Amino acid sequence: MLSIQESKTSGITAPFSGSESDAKQHDVRDASAQPQVYVPHHIVGGSPHPGVIVETPGLANVEPPPVTYRPHLPKELCVSGKLSAMQLERVIYAGQAHQQRLPDGSRAGISIGDGTGTGKTATLAGIILDNWFQGRKRAVWFSVKADLIEAVSDEFARLGLTPSIKLINDFPTVGEIAFGDGIVFCTYRSLIARSKSGNRRIDQLIRWLGIDGVVIFDEGHKAKYAFADDRGKSTQTGAAVLEIQDAVRFPDFRVVYSSATSAGEVRHLAYMSRLGLWGEGTNFPMGFEQLAEEIESGGIGALEMICRDLKAMGRYLCGNLSMGIDPESGLGVEFREVTHWLTPAQRQMYDNMAQGWQEVFKNIHQALDLTNSGKVTRGAAVNQFWAEHQRCFRNLITAFKVPTLIREIEEALGRRESIVVSITGTGESQTKKQIERAADEDEAIDALDFSPRETLTRLVANCFPTTCFQERTNPYTGTTEHIPVLDPNGNPVESRAALQLRAELMDKLSVLEVPEHPLDQLVNYFSVENVAEMTGRKKRLIRTASGTLEYRPRQLAGVPSKLINLHEKNAFQNGDKRIAIMSEVASTGDSLHAGRHVGNRQRRLHIAAELKWSADKQIQDFGRTHRTGQVAPPVYLLVFTELGGEKRFSATIARRLGNMGALTKGDRRAEKAGNLDKYNLESKEGRSALNVVLSAIMRGSEVSGIDDPKQALRDMGLVKGTDNGEEVPDSEKTNIPRFLNRLLSLEVDRQNALFDHFYSTFVETIEYLKQNGKLDDGMEDLKAASVEIAKPPQIMHSDALTGAKTVYYKLNLKVASTPARFSELAASDQYQFFQHRKDGSFVAVRRTLSHTDPETGERYQMYSISKPAGRNMSYIRENELNQKYRVAPKSRAEQWWREEEAKIPPFEQRTVHLLSGALLPIWKYLKTLSHDALNIVRTTTDSGTRLVGVNVASEWVSDIRRHFGIRTELPATVAEILRVVDFENNTVNLTGEIIIRTTRFQGTLLTEVCPATFEQIRELRGMGLVNIVQHGKQRFFLPQEYPHICLERILTLYPPESTNISFLPELQNEFSEFEKEKPIELPGWLIEPDEDVVLGLSVTLELRKCAQSFLHLD
Repeated sequence: MLSIQESKTSGITAPFSGSESDAKQHDVRDASAQPQVYVPHHIVGGSPHPGVIVETPGLANVEPPPVTYRPHLPKELCVSGKLSAMQLERVIYAGQAHQQRLPDGSRAGISIGDGTGTGKTATLAGIILDNWFQGRKRAVWFSVKADLIEAVSDEFARLGLTPSIKLINDFPTVGEIAFGDGIVFCTYRSLIARSKSGNRRIDQLIRWLGIDGVVIFDEGHKAKYAFADDRGKSTQTGAAVLEIQDAVRFPDFRVVYSSATSAGEVRHLAYMSRLGLWGEGTNFPMGFEQLAEEIESGGIGALEMICRDLKAMGRYLCGNLSMGIDPESGLGVEFREVTHWLTPAQRQMYDNMAQGWQEVFKNIHQALDLTNSGKVTRGAAVNQFWAEHQRCFRNLITAFKVPTLIREIEEALGRRESIVVSITGTGESQTKKQIERAADEDEAIDALDFSPRETLTRLVANCFPTTCFQERTNPYTGTTEHIPVLDPNGNPVESRAALQLRAELMDKLSVLEVPEHPLDQLVNYFSVENVAEMTGRKKRLIRTASGTLEYRPRQLAGVPSKLINLHEKNAFQNGDKRIAIMSEVASTGDSLHAGRHVGNRQRRLHIAAELKWSADKQIQDFGRTHRTGQVAPPVYLLVFTELGGEKRFSATIARRLGNMGALTKGDRRAEKAGNLDKYNLESKEGRSALNVVLSAIMRGSEVSGIDDPKQALRDMGLVKGTDNGEEVPDSEKTNIPRFLNRLLSLEVDRQNALFDHFYSTFVETIEYLKQNGKLDDGMEDLKAASVEIAKPPQIMHSDALTGAKTVYYKLNLKVASTPARFSELAASDQYQFFQHRKDGSFVAVRRTLSHTDPETGERYQMYSISKPAGRNMSYIRENELNQKYRVAPKSRAEQWWREEEAKIPPFEQRTVHLLSGALLPIWKYLKTLSHDALNIVRTTTDSGTRLVGVNVASEWVSDIRRHFGIRTELPATVAEILRVVDFENNTVNLTGEIIIRTTRFQGTLLTEVCPATFEQIRELRGMGLVNIVQHGKQRFFLPQEYPHICLERILTLYPPESTNISFLPELQNEFSEFEKEKPIELPGWLIEPDEDVVLGLSVTLELRKCAQSFLHLD
């Protein structure tokens, strides 16, 4: 979702290019891949949104259910434009969802996934007001920061309707909330709070809400870790958010989720339990874990399907502020990348620091041996080492970038732009500790070390193992324990050798030269008078005019400490300061854009000095400067170094951005910022490439630029000693984050050489998978000169609760031919002509990138085969090329080639069968159509109809018709039974009470045949089944190699009798044609509330400002 300017300014070449045929196939259908201007469905009239809102094609091609709900809101809100048609659409669908009951009896909820800066706060206010005017006058608004209550209050005031709103912290935890009707504003941190006596905030809130209160989960991604599995524990916040939605205890709560970054992975959806995606009555009756496993196995296409289906059910809506050309300013959002090339001095600093960490790593292990430390002590020491290691190098790399940051800031100031710099850490905790220690030791502040080196020296001083341990056998368990050795006075005994090692290390580290923290560098360079700092630190180091350092409070005269960030933000927005530096404290909810109603209307240069730790935080960070009501969109500047290890952060963010785009926008390409997608190494393909690289190095393979690659892996802590020698554990061979993080341990040259080697293998792996059709690219665009709907679309399935429909389309495509012209091939130096040894035909051959098989690690050269029908028709290995073809001169191939060219028509006709609309309700059936990832496609027809759905092979069409049209017949054939059992996860009952089902045995899914009698056991033994005795019970499984043969034998004796099929579409004698519903009109669709109730909430902005002034004076 990038603007035109981005392609001009980024200056980045993709790591590998697509095929030449892809590059040549330009037609009008390519526009379908671009974001579409958002148009509310089933609604006409109303006011336009103040900003240009777009929707990704993946969502734009999906229609929500027809509108049935009428909200109770003053029509003046619509006529005046205080609520746009888009915002009212969300209010309508929220009310419509709340009228529906899920199979477990609870009210359905809605998720509003509009991007940052699109006006979600006004939408949520509209939902609360709609309920208010219907007598439901209590709501809890959960958010990430307490000071965002001001933004919510301001939004209600802008609407001219101001229900009372109170902060939860205004009430004691003990007792009841002494507050009548209104809104309680509560942070997620306060939600999990409890008093000393054990009273919980959540219980207090639940009692106050009553029976059918409104629950707003604003910035709901804070609860994304609600699901506990083998990857980690659920958080208290996630558990509390699920508790307040309990379907049994609180079925009538009206739940609304709101976040621009609701989920970065499938497992982050767990907190949205009211959307009806899993549980009773769905295709995932076993709960959320079943949904997560099924969708993750379905690839990117399945991820993209979730939000599209939710929109089709009317439970998810999402639009984003356009990054294209703004019609008023004529500018678009720009992304630029700048590489800070390390200076010789910085390279030396980095190499010294890397060698210092390597030395510490070696000595820590030596010290652990000297002190006879046990497994627990060793694990704690190593974990502490790597945690500090990552923090140290991240700060060091960012500090190196400061000269480039200063140059970019000064150039932007010269262009009359205002600058926002985002960083991750402030280093305050370490600074504070050093200041306290200096005060105790009466040491001058100037003598202290505030650079990343201090992290390493502190680690050695405080965490280096020196305490001796002795082994002891536990008298109760018989296990060997390691306990500290104590002297006669009860003090731990320290190893003299370990103490000597620590002393030597401290001496070596004392001579390291590294820069100070980047935040302090920037503030001191531009001075506090020019920099608005919005961070969590309360004090900072300031270099005075005399050159000395002082540790000063950030607090200003007359400004309470809790409002200091708000004061700094206002100084920047008013134009008093033109540089703003923000940490994560200000990266959610705050507005730093060039708004029409602020004093500072200069265009923003938003510099990402370092990427955030997670994709949702990065998107929230970018959203501070790109918001509705701006006079100019921002320029985003991503600053990198040439260090391969820095790709660790880029890779993680790129993967999460892709997944987040798939989950929240229906398109994994929706969240791409600049060219971050080229760093998406944390993928299945990346893990395969890493396995190949590490395995090859341990077998003795060489790496260009590294004398001893195996020693490099030792220095990275990836090699473990075993009884069989050294090896890289299997868990490390595919751990991309750890590999890229540990790369930071190596000196610049070794680091970059190893990363380049890994990246080239990654590219070769991608090429191999692409040419073998195994690369999961997610949603594809159907490119054609013409797309027509061949016959009226037919409804296959209609959801009884939401009305969401699954629709079958038959499409006729007119695809332009792209012949490989002889004149072009002959003029190119890349192609050489070959003649087939048997049939005499000719091909043009081009050498391509090397390929690496991710399973075997085999690396080989490939050649592209072009024929008159098109370029890159197939790929072939060198030995196969020489066996089938022989070299031929151009002159011999020319006549034959031109004759074949002339036979190619300008267009060819293709037929595509598409299942569109809601797909999750038929998930089990979809799995029977493909063993691999779903082939999701999108297109726009000649008549302007936008479609997205599953591309179904023609041979499956008759099965589809039978499946949805006649569902009363039993599965009779072997193929039908295996589909019902293996793919739909149902059971089939044969005569004689024999059951056929899918079961997991020793970690493998198998088809089990369960006999009911002794005679049947004897019969099954003679049919070639796998017979296993487990706990005295005879079990029979169909052999995986030939299940059809064995099942055929069984069916001859025991035909099918019944099934437990849980998904039964409504029986239809014939398909019904799909017809569009008539839209509703605004503002007439709104129900005008009682005038007295409206007047009771009405207040003018002027009166509110007077009241605020009075309170401040008081």
